[in-house]
Amino acid sequence: MKTIKKREAGKKGRPLKNEKLKTYYKIDGVIKVNDAFVLKEMEKMGLFILASNDISLSPEEMLKYYKGQDKVEKGFRFLKSDAFSISKVYLKNKSRIEALTMIMVLCLMIYSIAEWKLRTKLEEENETVPDQKGKPTKRPTMRWIFFKFQGITELITQKKGKTKSEILNMEEIHWKILSLMGEKYENIYL
Repeated sequence: MKTIKKREAGKKGRPLKNEKLKTYYKIDGVIKVNDAFVLKEMEKMGLFILASNDISLSPEEMLKYYKGQDKVEKGFRFLKSDAFSISKVYLKNKSRIEALTMIMVLCLMIYSIAEWKLRTKLEEENETVPDQKGKPTKRPTMRWIFFKFQGITELITQKKGKTKSEILNMEEIHWKILSLMGEKYENIYL
């Protein structure tokens, strides 16, 4: 340990005889990690119990399903968000609440399938789409893709008894996403 006495900041030169100096201590040392103790503590923290009434599951499969729960939770977070606008619906009848819940879960399933399909196709084709920051990504959320498709409208005109339909505001990125999703999706917009 080393002791250093210094004057207050800003004063230069040799200190006066009776001048009070600030004392600083400098400790030179090496930090050593107690590996045995750290390992013992990590083992305690890394343990948790998983239980299931499905005896056909191996421990590895059970852990995989457990770790996959966050995907389901993210989906329900989407359902609860303002983007889904469900907070503005008021139902009293139990059967209507159950029906709405079923529709919401079906929507979530379709949303998840569409997201999986697009991500799989992006990976297979080695393609990317821009994310919210404009950077290329192979794992976009369907919420972002739906946002990108906002503002696309269908203009229907009638002239001399003939009806003409035209899609407005389509950009290259929209056609790219639709082509990745498949011909059925492209045909909707053609």
